[in-house]
Amino acid sequence: MLAVLVAVSVTLAPGTVAPGDISSPAASRPLEPSAPTQSLAETTDAPDAIAPLPHLPDGGGTAQPIDRAPVSEAESAALQAAVDQARAAFGLTSLAIGVSADAQLGWSGASGPPREGSATPLSGNTPFAIASVTKTFTAAIVLQLVEEGRIDLDAAVTDYLPELTIARGVTVRQLLSHTSGIADLLAPMRERLNAEPSRIWQPAEVLALLGPSTFAPGTDWGYSNTNYLIAGILVEHITGEPFADELERRITGPLKLLGTGIPAQGELPYLLGVSWTSAFWTSAMLDSDAADLVRWGDALYGGGILRPGTLAQMLDFNEDGYGLGAEQYRFGGLPGYGHSGLLRGYTTLLAHLPDAHLTVALLATGHLFDAAELLTFSGPGTPSILSLAGELSPS
Repeated sequence: MLAVLVAVSVTLAPGTVAPGDISSPAASRPLEPSAPTQSLAETTDAPDAIAPLPHLPDGGGTAQPIDRAPVSEAESAALQAAVDQARAAFGLTSLAIGVSADAQLGWSGASGPPREGSATPLSGNTPFAIASVTKTFTAAIVLQLVEEGRIDLDAAVTDYLPELTIARGVTVRQLLSHTSGIADLLAPMRERLNAEPSRIWQPAEVLALLGPSTFAPGTDWGYSNTNYLIAGILVEHITGEPFADELERRITGPLKLLGTGIPAQGELPYLLGVSWTSAFWTSAMLDSDAADLVRWGDALYGGGILRPGTLAQMLDFNEDGYGLGAEQYRFGGLPGYGHSGLLRGYTTLLAHLPDAHLTVALLATGHLFDAAELLTFSGPGTPSILSLAGELSPS
């Protein structure tokens, strides 16, 4: 296994912004630009670093669950110690990590006290709100519908949703790439969501509160959660099914991601709260856990969900480091991609490092912090989480 040396990647920079004021690290990063930028779609090995799974004739992967061998007891203990030290060093309330090597070896664990009102210890199966990492699921479903010939990426959104005048002149591709110019929903919603925490918002209600577009479609880049709320509306319109049902049928069910989704109303508390979960919907509504999220990264970026050409489009990054539901990172000299999320005190990072054959999921609660610094943090006598992940071997 290739050892990993990482310098800097996704920056969740400390600042004065309170948790809940940022819809995603992409909205306020900087992400360190990958210079010189080379589209991963132009490389021959990055999207296919893990052998792709078979694909269905009408598009999309078979979404088969990935069964991985456990790491040795010594490696598991070392990873747990690194997670414990990282959480303590960064002053986080809780931290969960999932790692996968070659999509063959897997480990997940967590650090922190049991959640309030619960005696259950935290683990790699403890649910966290994943915020904007939800966008990886939404983008994948839209792209599967593209493969099935039911959506054209370069068609106008209003060809499918003529009543959606806010998206006039915007293409589906511009929604997924954040080049639509449509205003973000966070600013007009923040005070309302906090004032009415039990209110269930409908997408049309959220869209009605938006301000004017910030730029003409296709002329600039600007992160907007609204793009992915509209993408969810599009999925429901095209399929005739609730988005949650399509998610279960296409992804979470076949992959056996039992800890991923949103709880049924009244069944369990929404981790983000009812108002925030419903308002952000298909842009940031999902809960997941470290074990599930790293399996999702392996399936998505390993070719088990999308055809190779479609995956290449997802990973074709613009000059702002964004593709179609994917962000571009650079871990030292190694390219990486995935997505980050930050909302209401929950921080998430899903990253795949193709050259190192690694997938990593980070889920945390607490104040703002730099996810790259945490993953590469080395305590006294304890290697970093990423360096240990890069040296995993069969037990």
